Amino acid sequence: MLRTRAGRRVAAGIAGLGLAAALFVPAALAHRAATPTLVGNSKAGKAVFVTTCSACHTLKAAGAVGNIGPNLDKVGPTLTQALLIKAITNGGASIMTKAALAKYQTQMTPYKYLGVKTIQNISRYVYESTHKM
Repeated sequence: MLRTRAGRRVAAGIAGLGLAAALFVPAALAHRAATPTLVGNSKAGKAVFVTTCSACHTLKAAGAVGNIGPNLDKVGPTLTQALLIKAITNGGASIMTKAALAKYQTQMTPYKYLGVKTIQNISRYVYESTHKM
């Protein structure tokens, strides 16, 4: 038992909550830090993906079965949204290894002309479609 300034007894278990809370908070913060902050609108990204990207890329969520570029269902889980944005903006070669580049006869061209918001939308759609969220 602990005593308050007024002399009241307080159960040690209640005082122990401070330690329990202190132990819990870092875990909560670690989980929050592990969850990425995504930009863009996934629904809008799907519409553009279907019309712009599906001819070359396979992505089950979009019903796309393109076979010119990488299968996003396979490589997507290894990519962050930032890498997806970089690939769409600057072309696929900007994020590929030499070995990966050698696998494909053609390379994805830069899609800067789509604009920042549209690229964010596509990248969010691909990210959410290939990551367990």
